Amino acid sequence: MSTIIKCKGCGATLQTEDPKKVGYAKSLEHDYCTSCFKLMHYGEVESHFHPEDLPSFNQDAVVFMVSSVMHLDMLFEYPVHRYDPNLKYVYLINQIDLLPESTNKDYLLEQMIKKANDRKIPYVDIIMMSAINPFDVENLYQYMMSFKEKNIYLIGVQNSGKTTIFKALTKDLHALSFSKAGLTQEALMKQIGNHVIWDMPGLYQAGYIHQFLPYETYKKLIPTKTLHPKIYQMKKHQTLWIEGLISVSIKQKDQSVVLYLHQDVHIHKSNIERIKALIEQRATMFKVYVDQYEEKSFRIPEGKMQITFADIGFLHIDGPNNISITYPKGMHITLTEALFK
Repeated sequence: MSTIIKCKGCGATLQTEDPKKVGYAKSLEHDYCTSCFKLMHYGEVESHFHPEDLPSFNQDAVVFMVSSVMHLDMLFEYPVHRYDPNLKYVYLINQIDLLPESTNKDYLLEQMIKKANDRKIPYVDIIMMSAINPFDVENLYQYMMSFKEKNIYLIGVQNSGKTTIFKALTKDLHALSFSKAGLTQEALMKQIGNHVIWDMPGLYQAGYIHQFLPYETYKKLIPTKTLHPKIYQMKKHQTLWIEGLISVSIKQKDQSVVLYLHQDVHIHKSNIERIKALIEQRATMFKVYVDQYEEKSFRIPEGKMQITFADIGFLHIDGPNNISITYPKGMHITLTEALFK
């Protein structure tokens, strides 16, 4: 019987036959497949698989649905409880270290609990944490070990930080945790005491930034440090450009807006009449741009509202007002009540 050897970075089964297939390595004695080795040592990226189907779980299990704060608008969008209603589900909001220090986290948690209850989402608990905070990791570890169920599953959208949590819990130094969508190929697992912790491949979310830009570009747009709000006073018909990707135009009245983005993202003002010309000249005007754009108008109701731009950031705006957004065709854009203050 041949021994199955897994890549310690992404969990794929190592194979030496086909360089174009998942898990290729020049030798089965290597710890990593070629894709993970190049990513880890040279920052070079080869395609990883994007699973769209939910995995099957052992029945003796607790499922931790991991979400980054960058994905909060999608927290309850995967109805995993419908696939296996007999399991226990815990919702784990990761990367709260990205939120501004002034964020009212109690309010945020109340909003998430209300959202879950309104949608009749079954859950044991909703937890907020940072995988880079040792205190949070230790608390999560003790919490997981308190369950009588043997199997602990980490599942969630790609780039939600599951593998970072897995590494912190298991002290596994081999698993890779880059801001690279689809990195975990097959389940990583490690036994701790009477429990087995599983790091599952990330669920594919259409419309996130990895769909439009190469890794070398989009990794510089995804926030990795605390978001600091940037306030812009906007006049009617003025436009804010986020790189050459997204334009936000004020259409009804003068308005201040607040952006929460990676500290190095370039933002500049223009006006609504120049959008078409700037798009036509995008190759000379912008460093980061895409081939196709679409436009959508939003009526901002009274109150503090949030526009979420895929997984790269947020805009907060107080209504009422009307705005229009030009963005990469197919990008995930949502309007919700502000999820944090």
